[in-house]
Amino acid sequence: MTFASSLKTKDFVVTAHLNMTEAKDEKALINQAKIIKDYVDAVQVTDSIQEPLAGLAAAAILLKQDIDPILHLNCRDRNRIALQQDFMGATALGVTSAIIRRGKKILKSPKVGIKNVFDTPALEFMSYINGLKQDQSIPLISDFQIGANAEIFDPEDDWIPKNLIGKRDSGTNFVQLQVCFDMDVLRNYMNKIVASKLTHSVNFIISLSPLPSSDLARWMKDNIKGALVPDIIIERMDQASDPQQEGLKICAEMLQEVQ
Repeated sequence: MTFASSLKTKDFVVTAHLNMTEAKDEKALINQAKIIKDYVDAVQVTDSIQEPLAGLAAAAILLKQDIDPILHLNCRDRNRIALQQDFMGATALGVTSAIIRRGKKILKSPKVGIKNVFDTPALEFMSYINGLKQDQSIPLISDFQIGANAEIFDPEDDWIPKNLIGKRDSGTNFVQLQVCFDMDVLRNYMNKIVASKLTHSVNFIISLSPLPSSDLARWMKDNIKGALVPDIIIERMDQASDPQQEGLKICAEMLQEVQ
């Protein structure tokens, strides 16, 4: 079963990210994926300049292992031709879903000569894919799932999610939300999304992550916009005799609340 079919047949789906910076070859990638294969509906393949394997190559490896990949494509790193070729290559391999991202601007690259591209806006590329889906001469991608990302925040009572509505109108089928540890903010945000009736046409993936230490929790609070790590979470991690186990417990509690 693919992620695309799971969205249609299940009330609740689970995906997981691979640590692509540690996936330096096929064996390392497969070893990671096999750990989580039986517990998720799909495995997300991120797209970053720090990762040794290209996302398209990683997706091909996973498909051979009967693991459904959600491919990430950054518009930051490709011009229109490269985006279109990578996308069509992915569908030819059997990829059925992808998250289309603008990508954050690279300010100081660790690699000499790297430049931001930003040739094609994410919304424009989503519309391009959506147009292909409507073309009956290309049945290969007629059911392709287009994904987008969004940042969680605490909205005002009169907030209207215009940005997300724009993504839906461009063909977005699912939205992956930025990891957030403040469940009150998440609840308020999702209440507004439900009230806007976006959930009638778009699926939402809520990101959760186990924290290994209070130091990382503090770093996320200070450096990841939208992560929203409450002080009580950091205090629990500080006071825990086994921080890694406490981080797993916190993540499990949040997962139960999300369900």
